[in-house]
Amino acid sequence: MSSIKPSTGNHPLNASASRHLRAEVVAMSAYTPGEQVLDCIKLNTNECAWGPSPAVLEALRSCGADALRLYPDPLSRRLRELSAERYQVAYDEVLAGNGSDDCLTMIYRAFLGAGDLVATPSPTYGLYDTLASIQGSAIEHLDYLPDWQLPRNLARVGSKLVIVANPNNPSATLTPVSELRRLADAHDGILVVDEAYVDFALGAGLDASLLPHLHQHPNLIVLRTFSKSYSLAGARLGLLFAHRDLVGQLLKVKDSYNVNALTQALGCAAIGDRDYHRELVARTLSERQRLEQSLKRFGWSWPASAANFLLVEVGARAGELYRALKARKVLVRWWDRPELATKLRITVGRSEHTEQLVRLLEELR
Repeated sequence: MSSIKPSTGNHPLNASASRHLRAEVVAMSAYTPGEQVLDCIKLNTNECAWGPSPAVLEALRSCGADALRLYPDPLSRRLRELSAERYQVAYDEVLAGNGSDDCLTMIYRAFLGAGDLVATPSPTYGLYDTLASIQGSAIEHLDYLPDWQLPRNLARVGSKLVIVANPNNPSATLTPVSELRRLADAHDGILVVDEAYVDFALGAGLDASLLPHLHQHPNLIVLRTFSKSYSLAGARLGLLFAHRDLVGQLLKVKDSYNVNALTQALGCAAIGDRDYHRELVARTLSERQRLEQSLKRFGWSWPASAANFLLVEVGARAGELYRALKARKVLVRWWDRPELATKLRITVGRSEHTEQLVRLLEELR
């Protein structure tokens, strides 16, 4: 029988120990990820509706005991080589992370200290705020203009970093490449363009990525992820692209073995199967069109989507519909915040997911 007693939670050390925490940590609000609930139709966290490439599954089966016993390559060299070839950049202009969130963490560590400023359009991805709080930095939110156009003074707020998600989350809207290039030229600091969803825009034939212009803007950092269009959210893999001088400095602040051996192997397989990747994107775009056609019957509206989700304006009942769908095992995303409280963010699922969602909405309206 174990002699270890469970904590009662009221040990006299608890109160005194917490006073040693950094004030920024005590004061900050934690990032709230989308709900991860088993046995539900998940249309809330923008995962891919279909599984990864068969080449990825074969790579997973082929990983032997040494992939677990030994430390992984700390520099993810093979993955970076393949990524450089795929995206037509140099090896030393790409860095791998434990998801693009890890890449963001490296950027914040390297550039921001207490009192430094980050600027971002709003509303956008909430982790940008959380990472600023951890660094003791300030973040300035500038509201998107009508039709989700970038605020005009992003480059004039005196920030070290400007971060733009493109396509944006949660709106799925796309800022023109030309406008972002002008922002990079105007900003006396680092411009981070988070392209987590850009493969869906590129798959629709849109001129959407800053990567082809990386060499013209030495203050530009571009992020990509394998979580969405590659269907590898559970593996946690992201890429960062920047001038080699910036990458060299960012390598100093990454965790020592930040991408595990299995994930490196899966990423190499995924990036090598370009035909399957194109198929995943095409399926998603086809099903997005089906979802849009199905939702039109409710008279709702949403911005033109360049991603694998819709931000649907449903009105005052948005929170009620979110809760009712959840009770029926369908998850969508809702935020109890003034600027988003009348909206539901709905991930593109498979056709049967769309049918179930629409059937339930018909019952609930």
